[in-house]
Amino acid sequence: MNFFPEKLEKIEPSGIRELFSKAKGKANVISLGIGAPDINTPDGLKEALKDAVFNNFNNYDLTPGNKEFREAITRNYKEDYGVDYSSEEGVIVGCGGVQIIYVALQTYLTPGDEVLLQAPCFLTYPRQVVLAGGKIVWMPSTEDFSIDIEKTKESITDKTKFIFLNFPSNPTGAVMTREELKAIVDLAVDNDIFILSDEVYEYYTYDDNKHVHIASIDDAYEKTITVNSFSKTFAIPGWRMGFGVTTPDILRPILRYHTYIIANATTPMQIALANFMHTKEAKEFKKYVKNEFQTRRNTIVDGFNSIDGVKCKRPKGSFYCYANVEETKYSDGKDFSERAFEDADVVVVPGTEFGPNQDNYIRASFGSVSVPQIEEVVDRFKNIL
Repeated sequence: MNFFPEKLEKIEPSGIRELFSKAKGKANVISLGIGAPDINTPDGLKEALKDAVFNNFNNYDLTPGNKEFREAITRNYKEDYGVDYSSEEGVIVGCGGVQIIYVALQTYLTPGDEVLLQAPCFLTYPRQVVLAGGKIVWMPSTEDFSIDIEKTKESITDKTKFIFLNFPSNPTGAVMTREELKAIVDLAVDNDIFILSDEVYEYYTYDDNKHVHIASIDDAYEKTITVNSFSKTFAIPGWRMGFGVTTPDILRPILRYHTYIIANATTPMQIALANFMHTKEAKEFKKYVKNEFQTRRNTIVDGFNSIDGVKCKRPKGSFYCYANVEETKYSDGKDFSERAFEDADVVVVPGTEFGPNQDNYIRASFGSVSVPQIEEVVDRFKNIL
């Protein structure tokens, strides 16, 4: 008997997780692989979690999420973007943004439905589309890693169910303007397509670039499921606290599916975040992290561009840079990544993890390394090149 499930035959293991595991077992490694901030969780949030536990908020909570937590989330969107969500019927709390994406796709996709994904994109997205029975249709990028709108128009069919967006982007750090995103919203509205928008890096945009909440654009509100997380915002990736906001009509079916996946997200962590997220410390922490990441971004981009054969655009947001290495002595990004690990004790992720036609790229996370470590990585790369 073959015990390997047929539905997993098209799903490759996560290369990022494999690199993460390999790096854990090797001394002197500097990892720019996994997308996790190396900054300590705010003390006030840790205290809030301790208080929640010792005040006995350790039982089951409501399936959509703790009431006060959902109210705090909707307050964010009202204050930051002027968008009103119903805290009772428009918010769902889950175990990380990835889980919210999973239940949304599982709820609405039927076999053969098409999902428009940008190439490149975070590796989880296409795997989850396939697991939900959907078909991936790739949206090409422009030179600055925005979505090519004109070519995307040609990809829409009567089977298109979702347009998947992620800005600021993982892996490229791209940020699209309101005008550019308006063109995508118009496509979705005119063709009756859902927008699934992962905005987990919303607070980390640099220079004069601003994050645009998709649902704040004209008629997008009625079509959009926004996915978000506190992993990057408050440096708590291990807490696995994510959420989604949308209209009550869109959310109701998702909640029915969600009920049988996790019942409810972890109670004390919801209480802790509800009590912390609007404090002065929380606001100062986000400002501090943004400034720190911008300094790291400048260091890594300038450093990479000083290396013969490496070309790196300056990301406008997130904490990744996406460098082209085709003019180095290595055959492609995968070869570069392997040699970087073996010869320089550095972990970077090959572009092949992020979609088709990405062979010449590597992704480097500057959220997980300090400025001195970035400078050391640049020196090590110069030595092997």
